[in-house]
Amino acid sequence: MGRALLSVLLATILWVHCGLSGEAQVADTDSSSEASAAQRPTLKELANRIQAGSQVEVRLLNQERIRGRLGEVSAETFSVQVAKGNQIDTRHLAFSDVKSVKQLGGGKGKYILIGAGIALVVIVVLAVVVTRSTFKGLSGGI
Repeated sequence: MGRALLSVLLATILWVHCGLSGEAQVADTDSSSEASAAQRPTLKELANRIQAGSQVEVRLLNQERIRGRLGEVSAETFSVQVAKGNQIDTRHLAFSDVKSVKQLGGGKGKYILIGAGIALVVIVVLAVVVTRSTFKGLSGGI
């Protein structure tokens, strides 16, 4: 019985972790093979998946790197709000000039959900153990 509970616990932890780690990562326009390019989302799709206001890192084709918060996304361009001192500048970037877009940091929400999932699994396992031990005590150890 102990192995079964441990198996369920580990499977649930893996499931929770894998489900939360499917965030938008990186898309390069110069892919090495056509097969991987067909499976990889386009820069427009990536930018649309990232929530407005999220911290992003944009790499341009001219090797420039821009870090800021994602703003408005349109069909051909998107904007990134960049902090410079006490000012916030908005850079409008064309997808044709961009090499990759990457969302920075998972945020606190991801870790809260992971912790809540683990806590839920522990509570369920404890409830099952307590219920079974109580049931065995009442039934005379059947």
